[in-house]
Amino acid sequence: MTEIEKIKRYIERTHMNIENPHQYAMNLSEAFELAKQAIDCGDLPVEMISLAFNYGRAKGYRMAKAEAKS
Repeated sequence: MTEIEKIKRYIERTHMNIENPHQYAMNLSEAFELAKQAIDCGDLPVEMISLAFNYGRAKGYRMAKAEAKS
């Protein structure tokens, strides 16, 4: 199993019961901007991958806080 397959499996096995799944998801313009920056960097796009991961983590944190309030 490749690392990408492991990542996809991890996401699939994390059953997230989200009322509005798009509320905390990356939108298309954010995804395109990250992709553009990754292409333009000319080196390994690790910084953009890390930024995307941290952005997702922050969105998840905010989602958890919002759920705890309700």
